[in-house]
Order: sequence, then structure tokens, then C-alpha cells
Amino acid sequence: MIIYAQAEYTIPRNHDSDFPHVKKADNPMTKGGYLIYGTAHMHTGVVNATLYGQDGRVLCTSNPKYGTGKEAGNEKGYLVGMSVCYPKPGSIKIEDGEILTMESIYENKFRTGAMGHFYIHLAEQIPNKYLEEN
Repeated sequence: MIIYAQAEYTIPRNHDSDFPHVKKADNPMTKGGYLIYGTAHMHTGVVNATLYGQDGRVLCTSNPKYGTGKEAGNEKGYLVGMSVCYPKPGSIKIEDGEILTMESIYENKFRTGAMGHFYIHLAEQIPNKYLEEN
């Protein structure tokens, strides 16, 4: 499942502010389940992306990894990856119809090609042994 803050957009020019640009979008979940994986797809300039449950709880925050070298896949200053969330099995339940909020935060100096995608995987069931631990 993909949760969108915005497929692609341009950050408005704001010369008077060093504050990051924040974009939020609500996404109703037709079918819920147990969150077993989450990560964001973003572009250079991202500060982070966070997925919230309807009650405001943080489900997953995905942080950027910027390159530090010259070799392919580690180009200095470019976004080369985003962190991944693997919650403890059974610890995060998303209800049918729950509205999730995706928040993407970008530095203000990057204005074009911004986007906010959050990829999540849900399990319909979790083995009882994991549910008993929570």
C-alpha cells in the first residue's frame, strides 16, 4: 500500500524563512491490519517523513541518508536512501477505516521535484505468540 502526502509538487519560494516546508495529507484505510514494514520515497532536500495514526500516534518515521562520496550509490549531497521501520510484530494495529496522516518535511531551499510517498505493508493476522507478548 502507498500512502501519499503529495505525488509531486513544487515548494513555494519563501526567502524570509529558514523553516522547513511541511506537507500533510490524510489517507483513509479501507482495510486495516498490523503494520510490519514502512518506508518513505522522497527526493533530495527531505528532512524526514512521518506516518501518523488517526489518534496522532507515530506509526513510522523515515529519515534520509545522504551520500558522502563519489562512487555510484553514495554521491555526496544526494539522497541515497531512506530508513525503514520494522515494528515489533503485533505492536501497531491499523483499524479498518482509520485515517492515516502522512507528513513530509523538506528544506526550504529545494523547491522542485518534492514528493511524499510512504510505502507500508500490513499483515491481516499475526501469529498468537507475538500478540501474547504485547
